[in-house]
Amino acid sequence: MEKKRTIGSYFVILAGILGILSLVRFQMWAPKHNGSDLLITAGLVIGILADVILLVKEMDILKVIATAAYTIAAVRLLADSVGSFVDAFQGIVMFGDATQVGTIISIAAVMLAAVLVSVIASFMKQSA
Repeated sequence: MEKKRTIGSYFVILAGILGILSLVRFQMWAPKHNGSDLLITAGLVIGILADVILLVKEMDILKVIATAAYTIAAVRLLADSVGSFVDAFQGIVMFGDATQVGTIISIAAVMLAAVLVSVIASFMKQSA
């Protein structure tokens, strides 16, 4: 008998889509601006894989792994970009690239949206 999907499974799908968008945007931006980081890439890939597996089999530990992986990726991106934020706020060019702050914030916002959706999905059942 086929299981009926609930709203929780749609939140998992949305988190996965946000994770994929974050990964694509980060991979397009990072190499051009000397911002490549294996931990960010790994966090996003692990979160996406956990969401894909969650669509097939509901496991509470995978919900935690997906949320943690997206969180690690977002926090690492912001931590790696502190120099750019300092330059933007001080109006100097010393620690990073102040022109990239808007792009960094937009990538991090999508990652943090994936974290939020993943947290919400953690409290919901994926199938009835």
